Amino acid sequence: MLATLLALAACAGAPAPAYQPGVANLLALRAGTAPIGVDDFAAEDGINDRRLGLRADSMTGAGSDGAFSTYLQQALEKELRNAGRLDDAAGLRLSGTLTENRLDASGFSVGHASVGARFVLTRDGRVLYDKLHSVDHEWASSFIGALAIPAATQGYSATVQKLIGQLFDDPAFVEATR
Repeated sequence: MLATLLALAACAGAPAPAYQPGVANLLALRAGTAPIGVDDFAAEDGINDRRLGLRADSMTGAGSDGAFSTYLQQALEKELRNAGRLDDAAGLRLSGTLTENRLDASGFSVGHASVGARFVLTRDGRVLYDKLHSVDHEWASSFIGALAIPAATQGYSATVQKLIGQLFDDPAFVEATR
């Protein structure tokens, strides 16, 4: 009976967790970034923007519209809002394109995600910053799906946080936002 319950728990569906801003990202933004508005994000053709496999299940519903590109956009908005740097009327506008989106929870002891995006920062239509960023992230996983799947959803969110941190720490981005 325990084995049946574990199997059912592992197949219950896994929504993407709510994104949590990071302390390192907060500190990077407060170091001198001007207010920024965030425009729509999209996914590059061929990028899995709606569903990522999690063993026998999947993770969906990442953004408010069910897209992972929107999840990234909303994560950036949360980071900027948390630092007091989000301004919908700002002349600085950040947009982007999801270029990589992979999640692997099939390992018995390690999970892995890769997320990449091209970020474009403009002021009055003039491009100030246009760069591709990509990160890989690993986390402890488990043979038991009921443990591995929640770890994978949290691991994915941590991967997005690392990607955003890479953007905020880029000296060229910092200079463009002053």
